Amino acid sequence: MELLRRAFHYLANLEWTERVQKTCVFCDRANFASIVYEDNDIIAIDNRRLAGQFHWLIIPKPHNVRDVEALNVNHLPLLQAMDRVKTNLLSHSCPEVPMSDVHAGYHRGRRPLFGSVHYPDIVSIHHLHLHVIVRPHLSMWLFKYPPWLPFMWKSDATVLRDLTRAKHRRS
Repeated sequence: MELLRRAFHYLANLEWTERVQKTCVFCDRANFASIVYEDNDIIAIDNRRLAGQFHWLIIPKPHNVRDVEALNVNHLPLLQAMDRVKTNLLSHSCPEVPMSDVHAGYHRGRRPLFGSVHYPDIVSIHHLHLHVIVRPHLSMWLFKYPPWLPFMWKSDATVLRDLTRAKHRRS
């Protein structure tokens, strides 16, 4: 019963209007639990709230993309670099784990549904970040990072595929 109450509370308190954050917790390294990877463009950290056996956030260092909804074909190299970091973390930290036990993707931002009606803004931190969750806890997989609910979650594979197709259509 507690699980249902928490799920209802989460869904009822989604941001139904576009919210603007004045500060970004990802832009201050003091907020990171621990850094697990870093290069000139990307940083990966352990998430403070584990949603599975491992839970990493892969974040571009520049704060120039709010969320997955703001991506375009020009961001494809960045997303490919983030995907390489994901692959690197998985191969070094849990090489025995099958990809079917890895849940990776983005919370969805606010976007039009029809007319002036919008989907809610699911993004809690307005700085693009990829969640990589190894062997997710069932409650988190069902309610906070739900692959079955596209208005809340978009897999990294889908984002990469969509932008790659858009780039080919543009060429």
